[in-house]
Amino acid sequence: MSIPNYTNRSADDIISQMISFDSVGYTFRALSWLDIAKKRNNVCALQYSAYDTRQAIETWFFEAIVVSVGTNQDQDMYEKCKGNGAKLHKILNKLSPSYEKLVEFTQALCSVEPIAPNIVDFDRKLLMKHWGKVSNYMHWSGSTTDTVESSNWLEKGIETVETATNYIWSKKTAGYTGILNIERMIPETKEIWDKYQDGKIDIATVKRTLELARPILKKRVR
Repeated sequence: MSIPNYTNRSADDIISQMISFDSVGYTFRALSWLDIAKKRNNVCALQYSAYDTRQAIETWFFEAIVVSVGTNQDQDMYEKCKGNGAKLHKILNKLSPSYEKLVEFTQALCSVEPIAPNIVDFDRKLLMKHWGKVSNYMHWSGSTTDTVESSNWLEKGIETVETATNYIWSKKTAGYTGILNIERMIPETKEIWDKYQDGKIDIATVKRTLELARPILKKRVR
């Protein structure tokens, strides 16, 4: 599937075409709004872009939680975190404390399997920094001469939002978000994972071990 072009779209195009309410869809719309903001020096377009960028980050955290632990979680917990990336970040840390290591392990396993998808990793701390910085252009305060009427404020806002959207888009268009389910790992894979999680082996050793064990692993998963 080709990567859609987010430039040169009208406001009507943005709100009516290629709509999806996942982290990809929000980022796509954010980039389209940003394109208008840059070309027209338009503050409203910048604000719309900031909203969709922040929503993309929050949605990514929710998606990561679902990928990590499934959908069998307390609905009240999710309800409390709507619109709050910081709380979603904490939930992911609590429910999947080894998330980053598991992503690396998943990437290592995919690297030895030619037909496996490309798994991308996100820097969660960086996402939270972007979430906070972008929020300043949704909930701005101060005199209009220092904010929405200031070309410097607008330029800084465009730069801030663009940095965040480009980071998310570059990851989303490079591969997939995903991790192995620990509970469903076959014993041989689980043994390698446990050693890596405990710091007994590094990721290079993981790759070598998985490569050597590949014939066995392929037989076990059939």
